[in-house]
Amino acid sequence: MEEPVTIRVAIADDHSLVRQGLRRYLDMADGIEVVGEASNGKELLELIGNENPDIALIDIRMPEMDGLEAARVIRDQHPKVGVIMLTAYDDRQFVVEAVRSGARGYVLKARDAEHLIQTVRLVAGGNMVIDPQLVVALAEEPSTAKERDRKAETLTAHDIEVLQLLAFGHTNRDIAERLYISPDTVKTHLEHIFEKLGASDRTAAVAEALRRRLIE
Repeated sequence: MEEPVTIRVAIADDHSLVRQGLRRYLDMADGIEVVGEASNGKELLELIGNENPDIALIDIRMPEMDGLEAARVIRDQHPKVGVIMLTAYDDRQFVVEAVRSGARGYVLKARDAEHLIQTVRLVAGGNMVIDPQLVVALAEEPSTAKERDRKAETLTAHDIEVLQLLAFGHTNRDIAERLYISPDTVKTHLEHIFEKLGASDRTAAVAEALRRRLIE
């Protein structure tokens, strides 16, 4: 029998009380281990280099190197690390920038511990999870008339349905069950959607769809 896989998490927040609270909740969850804490982006990058975590839970606003800059470095240098942005801000400027920085999870600090734990597990499993309130903020990002005109040219109603499910963190298997198709068909369909949107992965596809206001 295989040993259950432990999700290793690094936390970055400039408030020690926040870090301590996050560590307590995450360490209490089955299958999750906090491997270290950082008070800014520079410390986080050093921590990631030493511990190689599965997940980096990052506050957007930190001194020296903020969460957005740290996320971009992680995306480029440690692409296997799933970045979850933890923030009190639901302003679309922060949300859109977080999307573009490569984060795969977006959690508002007002959420409860169970939501955070579920997000950690989903992102560690390769999914993208966007807080519903943040989806609304992203959907308000302005799009040009040219981009709006491209909606009908590039994406079908079925494409948009798949993207909507993707944005709320559903796995390929979940999407397959909801749409009564096979997981392999979902995978092929996503590849076509990525090509249409000029996206390289699930995160980029959802970000582009939200930016164009194709999904809400």
